[in-house]
Amino acid sequence: MGVEKVVIRVNEVGEHEFDWWIDRGRRWWVAKADRVLNAHELIVIDSVNVVRAAGRIYGVLKDIEDGSGRVSIEVLPDEDSPLLGKEIQRSKSRNPVAYMSDIEVISE
Repeated sequence: MGVEKVVIRVNEVGEHEFDWWIDRGRRWWVAKADRVLNAHELIVIDSVNVVRAAGRIYGVLKDIEDGSGRVSIEVLPDEDSPLLGKEIQRSKSRNPVAYMSDIEVISE
């Protein structure tokens, strides 16, 4: 079992640029800051589970201004991730935030 990755499903599909996907995927989510910090990578998928962006997690910002309990995930973007453009297996949960140890590619 590998180090956890945070997989964010964005309820969107379409051809946006990598930067749009990484920015959309990194904030603001209801998530446990300590669990996100212990994760190694952020993977952003679209509504049909295709990987649109990825990056290495280096920090978390808390929404202290509004006190919403949400966090923004700070990442170093990885535009060369081998997962980009691939469909991955993800739970059927409607929660947009998932923590996964192993990523299973189901189609190229």
